[in-house]
Amino acid sequence: MRILITGGLGTIGSCLTARLVKQGHKVTVYDNMEIGHSDNLKIYLSDPEISEIHIIKRDILDKEHMSVAVSGSDIVYHLAATLGTLNVVSQPSRMLNVNSLGTHLVSDLCVSNNIPLVLMSTSMVYGKNPKTSVSEKDDLFVKGDIDVGLWWYAISKMADEAYANSLLLENKRAKILIIRPFNVIAPLQSPAAGFVFPRFFRSAYLNEPLLVYGNGKQKRTFTWAPDFVDSLLKLVDKDVFRITVNIGGTESITISDLAKCIIKTTNSSSVIKYIDPQDLFSGQFDEIDQRSPDVSLLRSLSGVVPETSINEMIVNFSSYYKKYFNIQDRGLSRY
Repeated sequence: MRILITGGLGTIGSCLTARLVKQGHKVTVYDNMEIGHSDNLKIYLSDPEISEIHIIKRDILDKEHMSVAVSGSDIVYHLAATLGTLNVVSQPSRMLNVNSLGTHLVSDLCVSNNIPLVLMSTSMVYGKNPKTSVSEKDDLFVKGDIDVGLWWYAISKMADEAYANSLLLENKRAKILIIRPFNVIAPLQSPAAGFVFPRFFRSAYLNEPLLVYGNGKQKRTFTWAPDFVDSLLKLVDKDVFRITVNIGGTESITISDLAKCIIKTTNSSSVIKYIDPQDLFSGQFDEIDQRSPDVSLLRSLSGVVPETSINEMIVNFSSYYKKYFNIQDRGLSRY
């Protein structure tokens, strides 16, 4: 099968790309490499396997090249997006263009060519929904100050979902699967965009303070990337389309406890420093108390839900981090 993966060198994308290559598919990756990196494939694939991948380094808004890439595919996984707190609040207009216009372009091309599309949304679309565990049928609402840049990311993804669903309404044969991921973690994830796992690990290995936003009591559910890909591909294998599905882990942890666990695992002399994120992000940040997925629908449709524990994720992340990064020179070579 000929498969196109936009954003195929990122956290989820590199793991998905590797899995599909190992299954014998012909994979094309379309990635501008702002966040993703071809090195991310090396923890999953050998050099000969990587050489089989057709990598296109271009922007998702390049209509001409995007059209060619999509038209030659049997299925498209659309993961390309501007994401990560630092990127979202520092480049909001570009983020909105990439996330919304890019998704509209890919969606239109897939529907017009009768190509199945897997569209990556975000758990952020649930906003400040107060439920302990949110399901696909629950309300999506920001319920925050829409002048805060962080929420514009959620709004862009809501718009993506709305556009995809409008295409499904108008085209009865269209095949689009919308996925809402919950904090997917993978080895070699960069701290440059503000992701919490690599940010904490980098600080811990350098024996620098781990910066925790607010009081650290906010709870999050994390998802190990290989588990995420297992669930995703099971849905596709079962031809589950024209629906929206949560994919996330089954265990939550406070951010403060996460920091403590990482310090213990790395045997670091770091301390935890609690800071006001409003100061760090010039008022463009907002926080929620808890975001955890109800994965009942995923379980019923695929029979597979992510089950790697948070402790296992920490241990796995630590082993890869020590192996692939130069801890000695405080530069952590790729950063």
